[in-house]
Amino acid sequence: MGWMRQLPTWMVGVIAAVVFAVFWFASTFLTTPELGIGARVLVSGVVGAFYGIFMGFWLGRTRRGYGGVARRPEFGKAVRRGTVPADVDITEWRQALRHHQVQYRPLRWVAPALYLPMTALSIWLATTSEPLFWFGAAFFLIVFIVTVVTTPRVLRKTTAMLTELDRREQHVRQ
Repeated sequence: MGWMRQLPTWMVGVIAAVVFAVFWFASTFLTTPELGIGARVLVSGVVGAFYGIFMGFWLGRTRRGYGGVARRPEFGKAVRRGTVPADVDITEWRQALRHHQVQYRPLRWVAPALYLPMTALSIWLATTSEPLFWFGAAFFLIVFIVTVVTTPRVLRKTTAMLTELDRREQHVRQ
């Protein structure tokens, strides 16, 4: 989804709204089969609009925190690799990497606090009412595992990159 970094924030919000509304519409065939097509479209449109507005505001706030450097493809590649390219603006990259740390640090406690109870709730709902909730349990468990595995790695790489930027800045000053 690197191409979405290049788009304006409002456009990403609209895309998120439409995609979410389509998935919501499709999911209502399983979750509420008694709903008519008109009500399905109306509810999906409203839910998608609220989701798009929320994501637009959240994404705008996040993009401002990262600065302009995060829109460039080399930033994402560098963060995945954990290396700082040779010719970077130290101030811009430091701002973006610090914001990256701020975004990921809470995931160390938010992931277990959110995904484990949601997994337990999904399992309980699957065993007491609808077997469809097993998909929710699997989803929350997978997201929990991925978050618990990737968050420490991202924080280690970000810290190493900030240390490298500090080293370069010290080298430039001397």
